[in-house]
Amino acid sequence: MTRLTGKTAVVTGAANGPAARIAARLAAEGAAVVINDTADSDGASRVAADIVRCGGQAVAVEGDVSKSQDVKRIFRATKEIFGRPDIVVNNACIVRAEPQQAEADANRTFAVNVFGTFLMCQEAARQFAGKGGIIINMSAMATATPQAGVPDAETQSTIRSAIDMLTLGLAREFAERGIRVVSIDPADFEAENLCSPDLPEKTDRRIPALKSLRRGRLPGAGTPAASDDIAFIRNELVASAGWRGW
Repeated sequence: MTRLTGKTAVVTGAANGPAARIAARLAAEGAAVVINDTADSDGASRVAADIVRCGGQAVAVEGDVSKSQDVKRIFRATKEIFGRPDIVVNNACIVRAEPQQAEADANRTFAVNVFGTFLMCQEAARQFAGKGGIIINMSAMATATPQAGVPDAETQSTIRSAIDMLTLGLAREFAERGIRVVSIDPADFEAENLCSPDLPEKTDRRIPALKSLRRGRLPGAGTPAASDDIAFIRNELVASAGWRGW
């Protein structure tokens, strides 16, 4: 039996990239996975099909996380197909060129990246139905450093900082309900590392010559954050291998 047998996970923005690999890893650990993506529904279907072909359980569910009715539909479909969700990974995001970003594009980016994460967290807490659960948000450890401001990426830096504060606030608010809320750094999930037993220490690619601080290792694409392996994390801000939470 694997660590997540009997669990149900929802992963947003999972048609490709790190979230698709996280979804595949969660499935490999035994979870039934709902693959969500609005911009690339065909890609989400392919990811789900690949998981099923490998012996896992997965289904693609389209929905725009910035719209409350779509968020409710994603969770409704999850419950109908696999049952109550146990794990929610919020990865849906829009990345635009900056600082020439048009106002409409900036509004859309914040709507999906920040408000969408908020809506997913809010509905996840409802759907956990008092039985606890795990919410994993995508963030960036750079927002916790003096070098957080990255030239030509002001919108993304602001978004990541907002998600950090949302994560920490909700973690405290939801703790009494048995809900853990953590954030992980997608930059730690390079393709060549996702299936390896440990992530190696490395130089931070976003800030040249800055050595990332690592007090531990995060094996395999966020699976420990989704399992009971770090259930002890409740009231301590940690910065270990790109994940943190309360």
